[in-house]
Amino acid sequence: MESIWRLLKQRLKNRGLITDPTELQRAIEEEWDKITLEEINKAIATMPDRVAAVNERNGLPIPF
Repeated sequence: MESIWRLLKQRLKNRGLITDPTELQRAIEEEWDKITLEEINKAIATMPDRVAAVNERNGLPIPF
């Protein structure tokens, strides 16, 4: 899920500074709607490796 938030954050950053809360909300919704199924599936595909990494570190944070 972190990769999807990172993607959203980058897309918002690419829009430039947004200071109006209403405009920010609209921008977030627009960019969220642009996230493709392919991008979601790519994030999902990383889950087995992430779970394995967490297990190897006995639940400690992982560098993903």
